Amino acid sequence: MPGHSFVRYIRLKLIATFIRNNPNSGTVDKRPLLINWHGSGFTIPSFDNDIAFCSRVARDAGIWVLDADYRKGPETPFPGAVFDVEDTLQWVASQPQFDLVRIVVSGFSAGGNLALVAASSLRQNLATIQIPLVIAIYPVTDLSMEPYTKTVPNPSKAIPPRIMQVFNDCYTPDLGCRTDPRASPSFADPKSFPSTVVIITCERDTLAPEANTLASKLVDNERKVVHEVLKDVSHAFDKGCKEATTEWEQREYLYRLCILNLEKALSL
Repeated sequence: MPGHSFVRYIRLKLIATFIRNNPNSGTVDKRPLLINWHGSGFTIPSFDNDIAFCSRVARDAGIWVLDADYRKGPETPFPGAVFDVEDTLQWVASQPQFDLVRIVVSGFSAGGNLALVAASSLRQNLATIQIPLVIAIYPVTDLSMEPYTKTVPNPSKAIPPRIMQVFNDCYTPDLGCRTDPRASPSFADPKSFPSTVVIITCERDTLAPEANTLASKLVDNERKVVHEVLKDVSHAFDKGCKEATTEWEQREYLYRLCILNLEKALSL
């Protein structure tokens, strides 16, 4: 998909497991769409890392799922990734097969950050797309916090502060950008978020407190906030987990929870 510049392209993977209602009629079977962004620390090329999640949503919910890439630092710092998210949304708006009033955004870690940005700061400028739901899974939400201050009582496999600092410096070398709501959705106006917000954190993940705080901040009488802290697991626990482990059980619970809330928000 062409991006802001004619020499730049964004990789997208469109996933569907349903059968079109009218395969030979020439008409378009409009269905809702989930757009997902992967984790990366804003630096690591890990496109397609969420294929298990994307495939499960496509299969169980019967909707389109679009796994979207974005540029990384240090070669392309903020707001490059945000521009790519914006371009992906604009491309979606141009496609006839998507039900544009039922677009859901999701993401893991850094991708969860981008999903929250898409559903708040960017959503305000979308004329033809409606986003009723955002799903953020162990997201980073506040880049202004010093990594060494991000702690939990019993961390496990947490991102080391020195590595987190490298990620932050690669993505937001300009310290003044770190409180920009497009970099740190914790600073976004709560009123800018959609009608349903799902934020899932991990008990042993040092990124959990900032996302937990954001979830609490968003609770009001106008919005449904689904906030859960998954016990005994840490950041990226769902990647490469094996059957009959705590991580596997929590991953299955996580997927079911996301699909349940997606079905409710989209009236599936």
